[in-house]
Formats: sequence, C-alpha cells, structure tokens
Amino acid sequence: MSIPRVLISTTSHKRAPLAPTLETFARLGMRDLDLNLSPIMEGGLTTVQVEAAIRAANQRVWVVSGGWCDFFDRPPDAERTFTSVSRQAEAARALGVHHLRLFFGRLERAHYSPAAREVARVNILRLADAYPDVVLAFENHDGASLDPAICADILHAVNRPTVGMNFDPINFARAGVDIQSALATLRPLVCHVHLKGVKGDHLCEFDEGDVDLKPFLAALQTGGYPGSFTVEYEGAGDATSALHRSVGRARALLEVSQAGSRNDLP
Repeated sequence: MSIPRVLISTTSHKRAPLAPTLETFARLGMRDLDLNLSPIMEGGLTTVQVEAAIRAANQRVWVVSGGWCDFFDRPPDAERTFTSVSRQAEAARALGVHHLRLFFGRLERAHYSPAAREVARVNILRLADAYPDVVLAFENHDGASLDPAICADILHAVNRPTVGMNFDPINFARAGVDIQSALATLRPLVCHVHLKGVKGDHLCEFDEGDVDLKPFLAALQTGGYPGSFTVEYEGAGDATSALHRSVGRARALLEVSQAGSRNDLP
C-alpha cells in the first residue's frame, strides 16, 4: 500500500500573487496542491493564467476550493450558490481537476429540520446532475454542519457517489465534538480529509496544539480510507514555513499510520 497523497492548501496565500507563491512552494517540494480559487473568483485571473503558473512551477492540482455557497438557501437566493459553484466547477474542469471542496451552508443547528434537509438535498442534486464528472466534497465548517449526524443525514439523502464528506477533525474538535465518534458516523461518506492544529482559541500548525490527531489517523487508515489529505494553515506568522513543517509532519505520521494499518491485517 502506498502512502496517501498529502496536498498543500493555498488558502493561507489566497490573496498573495499566485505565480511567486507557487514557485516558492515548488522550491520547498510542495508540488501537490489543493488550490484555493480566490485568484479566479475574486482576483481577476483567468484559468489560462492559473494553469500557466501551475505548469511553470511543475505542480499538479488535485482539489480546488473557495467561493460562496449555501445549500440551505431557497429560491431565489439559491441562485447565488448555483452561479458561484458553477463558476468553481467550470474552473475545476478547465484546470483538469475533478474534486471540488464546498460548504453545506450557514444554517444554525437549532434551525435544522426535515424541510431544511430537503432544501439542501434538492440544491446539491441539481449541481451533482450538472457536473457528474466533479466530486462535490462538503466540509463540516460551521452551524448545523458541525453536527456529524446532520452531515450524514444530508449526504445519505443525496445518495450520489460523486457527493461526499470533506472531514475536518479540528473543526469538529473546536465545536466540542468527539472526533472518533464523528468518524464512526461519517466514515462511509468521507472522500477527503483536512489536517491542521488548534491551540486554545487559535488555529496552529498540524500536529501542534491541544488536539492529538494520531488516533484519528490510525482509525481512519485502519478502516481502509483510500483518499488523500490536505494540510491547511490558518494561524499567525510565516504561513509558508508553517505549511512546510506541517506537510513534513503529516507525511511522516501517515507513513507510520499506514505501516500500523498493514500490521493489523490478518
């Protein structure tokens, strides 16, 4: 079994000039990217310009993310999400990427209901039907999506192989959700995983801070998770150095976890 692919999120650098950022990442050996689409969605770059920067740095984009979406919105407000996500999906296609990270929306937990689930289901299916070649990965980020049971409820209702869970264990932990319990609820739906750290009220480098993700990684890989991981950095200081250190730790820990999962085989 090969070591899972570790991607580097450009979200921490989304407002920095893209080409110099990618060149710096490449010089540090960070070539597999989870590309934030802000330079296209908000910064005015074309997909041709972005593709040229990626090619010049000899990098590859595996996942794209970034852009407005709220799948709990009803018409006519839902059209804002359809417009935004369509732009994101078209950018993904133009860059040769087939995995798009999204958010469920901003609905509060207290307002979730069967009716809200149906709104989200219909909205998600509309986009899944429009982009059957793009995996739509929904992250637990805020509001109702910080309840694993709600994430599972929506994704099971959608019931499409191209729609899954972007599992962020630190986002769950910050909301007081037990990570292992969340994984048990969502494991069959997980199609991508985010890695970062948290210390007190602040996000930090992966494998630092208050939450030890080693048991989570071991459980995930022992359970046969076949996907890749994105390392994020959302803390203070030099984000490039922090990302580089975080990526090194992630690769090392995943190698250990993978070896452990092999040893557990009968």
